[in-house]
Amino acid sequence: MQNNNLFNLEGRVAIITGGAGLLASEHALALTAFGAKVMLADVNDEKCRAAANLLQQQGADVTAAVCDVTSKQSWQDLLKQTLDTFGRVDILVNNAGFTNQSKTAGFTRGFEDFPLEDWNAIMNVNLTGTFLGCQVIGSFMVKQGSGSIINIASLYGVISPNHKIYPGTGITQPVAYSVSKHGVIGLTKYLATLWAEKGVRVNSLTPGGIFNNHEGLFLERFKQLNPAGRMSQKEELRGAIVYLASDAASHVIGHNMIVDGGWTAW
Repeated sequence: MQNNNLFNLEGRVAIITGGAGLLASEHALALTAFGAKVMLADVNDEKCRAAANLLQQQGADVTAAVCDVTSKQSWQDLLKQTLDTFGRVDILVNNAGFTNQSKTAGFTRGFEDFPLEDWNAIMNVNLTGTFLGCQVIGSFMVKQGSGSIINIASLYGVISPNHKIYPGTGITQPVAYSVSKHGVIGLTKYLATLWAEKGVRVNSLTPGGIFNNHEGLFLERFKQLNPAGRMSQKEELRGAIVYLASDAASHVIGHNMIVDGGWTAW
């Protein structure tokens, strides 16, 4: 018999970190459109609540919470709040990270003089934060015997940045960002094989370049190097998020799903 409800998320609860950032609201809209309830979390309480309010106005079942992803205690508090609010947690989207939209003080410095404090800060959020989220929320999922974890990786966790597209654009990709995202994919594979038989699926999602009002030299260079001839629109990740979260991906384990317009195909 054909299952017409493969993507149905009714009754399921998702935690999404980096709630005040560019992509978290898109993930929330995607999951709530298929019936999930979402706990949107960020270290910036004010911005996270503002994002949650906008989503609620669009009809999404979203609640805001505070979480410092570099703190295990903060993750434990987030788990408790989610359970107190919704009674369960089925999906974790580890989305928080330092990016070109949320930079550390020395984010734009070159490798030769990249500050150690910025290396540590980026690693702590992008990689250690993902580790802690998997440890706290994933351990709960293991006990309940089910769950889907989606770690947000990056194109530059799969390949090196193309260093030639950045000069003169005001945009950079620091070493710590790339290395941290390679680590996220490695962590994903480790946990996927550890927890597969316990009912917890762990996968990663790799976005390509997401258009965020880019213009000028960078945009022109990017278009020429991407088979699709353009950057991704942020809503183009929605299908991948729903797929990995849902029963449609019941046998998808340890996979890094790349949504990049073909960038890594040549």
